[in-house]
Amino acid sequence: MAVIYKNIEELDTISDKAFYGFKMDSNSDLRCEIIRTNDSAPVVLPDNDFAQDPDGYKQYFWSKEAITFRMNTNTGHLEMVIL
Repeated sequence: MAVIYKNIEELDTISDKAFYGFKMDSNSDLRCEIIRTNDSAPVVLPDNDFAQDPDGYKQYFWSKEAITFRMNTNTGHLEMVIL
């Protein structure tokens, strides 16, 4: 069973989970940034107390499962596939 974590408060540890963050640039191009468990890059989350960072993550989650994404050619929707 796959488990997706949205809030860091729900996690007992994040050392064994990959981070998936979605960013959108000024041209409205969507990019998925993946930080795996063995990466040294820090995860910088948006702060809800301040103005939204236009270059910050729009959505993000952690998962222990391997995940990939694909476009549904019938609907034009982005689909998440848990491997």
